[in-house]
Amino acid sequence: MNKFISTSHKTLLTSGADQAAPKLARSIQSFVSSAVLLSLCSQAQAQDAGAHQEHHAGIEEVIIEASPLGKSLSGNAGAVSVLNGDELRKEAAASLGETIKNQMGVSNSTFGPGVGQPVIRGQSAGRVKVTQNNLSNMDASTTSSDHANATEALLADQVEILRGPATLRFGSGAIGGVVNVVDSRIPREAKHEITGAAETRYSSVNDGSATVFRLDGGNDLASGNNLSWHIDGLYRSSNDQQIPSLANPEDPEHSSVGFVDNTDSRAKSATAGFAWFGEQGSIGFSVSKLESNYGIPAGAHEHNEEEGHDDHEEEGHDDHEEEGHDDHEEEEEVVRIDMEQTRYDLKAELSEPLSGFEQLSFGLAYTDYQHSELEGAEVGTQFENDAWETRLELTHKEIAGWNGLVGLQLADSDFSAVGEEAFVPPSNTQNTGVYWIAEKSLDDSDYGVVLETGLRIEQQSIDADGFDGVEHDTFSASFGAHLDVAEDQHLHLILSHAQRAPNVEELYSDGAHIATATYDRGDENLSEEISWNLDVGYLWQVSSSSKLKLNVFYNQFEDYIFKRGTEVEDHESEFEIYEFTQADASFRGLEAEWSQALSDNTSLRLFGDYVRATLDEALEPGASRDLPRITPLRMGVQLETRFGEWDSSLRVTEVDDQNNPGDHEEVSEGYTLVDAELSRNFAFNDDDLLVFLRADNLLDEEVRNATSFLRGVAPEAGRGLTAGVRFSF
Repeated sequence: MNKFISTSHKTLLTSGADQAAPKLARSIQSFVSSAVLLSLCSQAQAQDAGAHQEHHAGIEEVIIEASPLGKSLSGNAGAVSVLNGDELRKEAAASLGETIKNQMGVSNSTFGPGVGQPVIRGQSAGRVKVTQNNLSNMDASTTSSDHANATEALLADQVEILRGPATLRFGSGAIGGVVNVVDSRIPREAKHEITGAAETRYSSVNDGSATVFRLDGGNDLASGNNLSWHIDGLYRSSNDQQIPSLANPEDPEHSSVGFVDNTDSRAKSATAGFAWFGEQGSIGFSVSKLESNYGIPAGAHEHNEEEGHDDHEEEGHDDHEEEGHDDHEEEEEVVRIDMEQTRYDLKAELSEPLSGFEQLSFGLAYTDYQHSELEGAEVGTQFENDAWETRLELTHKEIAGWNGLVGLQLADSDFSAVGEEAFVPPSNTQNTGVYWIAEKSLDDSDYGVVLETGLRIEQQSIDADGFDGVEHDTFSASFGAHLDVAEDQHLHLILSHAQRAPNVEELYSDGAHIATATYDRGDENLSEEISWNLDVGYLWQVSSSSKLKLNVFYNQFEDYIFKRGTEVEDHESEFEIYEFTQADASFRGLEAEWSQALSDNTSLRLFGDYVRATLDEALEPGASRDLPRITPLRMGVQLETRFGEWDSSLRVTEVDDQNNPGDHEEVSEGYTLVDAELSRNFAFNDDDLLVFLRADNLLDEEVRNATSFLRGVAPEAGRGLTAGVRFSF
């Protein structure tokens, strides 16, 4: 299949655009022709079956839990994406990044199939906050690219990707966005009967299986109050991930063929919670346990071969043959992460708590997290994080036309890493944040203007072993406007200023980082990074059957913190030294989506997103200004149709070459993904049975993700089928 665009961004802006245009036109023509043909076929099938499908105008009314004012999807000024219902059931995967990777502006940074970190508009790790019911995950996922998020999308009710003024609610770690996983571990509303669901699914690409169940119930008490409860559980397992060809073409002699070695995984989880509902409020508690064990792809820890070579030099050829070589083979095959987390949550709400306030909301979470990095039967490094976070919010009544809330957020984390990969010292991090978020409707405006604003002051203090304590004070503010420029056209504008304090890894790293084969060196003199962001969104409801959505953003950073290669090798580990440094940088891009109903049964969607990230100036003559591991241009088309009682979709996504990889990085080739889905709901009185089949990468393309550290040795999955059944009652 033709590529949409195979030239670099710079070429597109100059004469290369003339060469790319015919190729782009041919690709679009090919896509549209295929879509029309499929549409005609589906219409005939639907007419024969007498099927009918409504296409609703406007934006779906979905309440965003991460929005502090309880706003709906249509009422948020920022760019918001939501996965819930059957759509979430069909997209849910073993990692959070894999689950949401098809959302506009969002991609997945993998470290083998066991790890999937969300990337939002080129931002990830310490700049994208992953939360569970609005409170931080408090795991070790931001410490290293091989650490998975301690959350299970298969247990979620809703996954939200949020930008805009409301991200101030979550602190400086949300400077790039928020991914909020919403579940029912603490019931959010009173239950009067027992409901539940059970799901099982199987994936051919890794012989993977997953089974999930949940039960919810409650009773009215004699006092007139209500006691509701929730339990759920999960078990999933998979074997090595299948791929089209060699895992590591640069070393075919030691590369696995047709699969990525040591990428099997297993996980289990259980949760129990309850909530008491009274006339003026509620209080609830839950406890959850998650255990996960997954392999790091062979080739990720190449230092073992170098260590084997050193043994050969010191001990002789025979020792190398008997010990060094065997150690290398064993180490590369069995490096695994064994993770365990226990989390306790407390939530309370109270109506009319004080004069002038409508509601008080309180949340508290405590996490006992640990994981061992196993090298064979030995524990190479032990990571632990004992952390808690609390949030207290008061929703105030109207003040000078502004409705909003004031909040207090406190967090404390005791983190330690002991062993071979302990490149970060034990530390205690404390955060205190105070914020105000509000909105105001201009009733006398002809354009239905709604203003949103937010202010936050935060202090972070870090005490690390062997270093003097350090404190950083940050200030963030944002202002947004949502207006109707016409009856069928809506516009939002957001200007935000945010500051982010450097984290422990950026300040105090000093050691070999085995996962990325680098020697990381922090800088305790790093200052806060400052971001100015402009976001413009446009929605045009062209007709009842046609809609256009467009988001354009520009993010200017002062003192942006990143790791930079020095081309100097650490003598002991033989890894290149990477130093955390600061420089001004900019991120700019766009997201576009056009949907068109072709008939009562069929709709077509064209979509695309793009982000470009560069330093304002090269740090030295001849050095690249490009920042590494940035998602390239993506464009695609999706056809959805209904025939009889069956819903189906066909999606083709064209991912361009990443020709701007950054210093010490290689160009990533583009690829074409063809995915398909088929599903049906069977109704049995009040019960529902969802049957779905998903086909991924039907062309069996070799996919090397530009955002992945391991794209050279661990490509993404090849062709695979996922089949699942979910019964709800």
